[in-house]
Amino acid sequence: MGVMRELQIWVLPNNGYATVPTMRDHLYRFRREQPGGRLGIWVRTEESMWRHLFRILKNPRQEPRPDIVQIPSHWTATLARLGVLQDLGSLDPALDLGRWPAALRDHCRGGDGRLVYSLPWWIGLRVLYYRRDALLRAGIDPAVDLKDWDGLKTACRRLAERWKSTTGRTHPMANPNPRESVSMRDVAPCLWGRGGDFFSSDGTRSLLQREASLRGVADYFDLVRNGWMPLKGPSGLAPRDLFDGSCALQISGRLPRALPKRGAARRSAEKTHRELGAVPYPNGGGRTLLTSQNLAILADSEHQREAYSLVRELALGDSSAAYAAAIGALPTSVRSAREALRAYPSIERAFMSGLERARMFPPLNSLGALEKVFDRSMDHLVQEVVADRLDERLMREELIHAGAEIDTILSLSCK
Repeated sequence: MGVMRELQIWVLPNNGYATVPTMRDHLYRFRREQPGGRLGIWVRTEESMWRHLFRILKNPRQEPRPDIVQIPSHWTATLARLGVLQDLGSLDPALDLGRWPAALRDHCRGGDGRLVYSLPWWIGLRVLYYRRDALLRAGIDPAVDLKDWDGLKTACRRLAERWKSTTGRTHPMANPNPRESVSMRDVAPCLWGRGGDFFSSDGTRSLLQREASLRGVADYFDLVRNGWMPLKGPSGLAPRDLFDGSCALQISGRLPRALPKRGAARRSAEKTHRELGAVPYPNGGGRTLLTSQNLAILADSEHQREAYSLVRELALGDSSAAYAAAIGALPTSVRSAREALRAYPSIERAFMSGLERARMFPPLNSLGALEKVFDRSMDHLVQEVVADRLDERLMREELIHAGAEIDTILSLSCK
């Protein structure tokens, strides 16, 4: 083997600006036990991660290039089909996915279901957080008024009349989208709650043209059309949210952030944490979205054995649960998730209820690409909201166009 260059792992911004320091702290013992190797930690947004992986696919000499990547689990089959990812079973013939729930296992494999290309790292489960003090001032009972989407809209309307955060913002609800836009992951529980879906049960065609699917998308867009949830701002700064006191409501799949270590920031965060509560996703008892962040190795990595050692360190056992706790995420096993939630009695019930009715996206071969098509349509609709032009006709036309493009991709990927 040649001289070991820097082993590169590319991750998503799991802990905001502290993503790299958190990773370095978490991997301190591993790096100490690997004295001859260097580890480079790069942070990419999902958009830049997707673009860079496709540049690498088109140009084998593209630099920089990672050995390990963090990807949303539903990208696995798409990237495996394109030959980007390494079959992990070839590096570890004894690899057993049985430690993870069946839904997570399905997202680790390629489209044929035989080979394993990624391993779960941590999961997210969407619930609705609220601030007790804000709801109390508005006369809102979360147990009664936040059971379904109509109740949420009524609560937003009442909060908008009197809500002003400590940072001066007047949107009662934070936008969970890191780009302050709207995505497939954002609208999924609304769409399912209305009885709609993105794809047919056999994964061969789009169902976006169905009335139930339209109603679900329209439900979510009511939040931005009425000004209750912010859209893209011009500042380029990280979006503010409920956890820093900027809003009264927020849909999130994460646990509350760890408290700052000292000073005024800690006192302010402690006050916010004391006021936090949560209810299950308010879609009238419908399914909520379970997402998984996975780790994969590039097929052309020159140091696959070393890369797999690091993937095992991160994804298996206590290390995985410890990292999830450090970033406010849920660990990937049901037992570990329950243990983590016991530390948050005010929100434990909402998350446990969510786990019982959670579902993931179907593990389609082309789902990574299909998500990009849908999200592009959502961006078009967001632009119509900003221009104050969005109506049901425009939304229906956009979903029909997206559905037609999705049908084309599905017809090609099923061959």
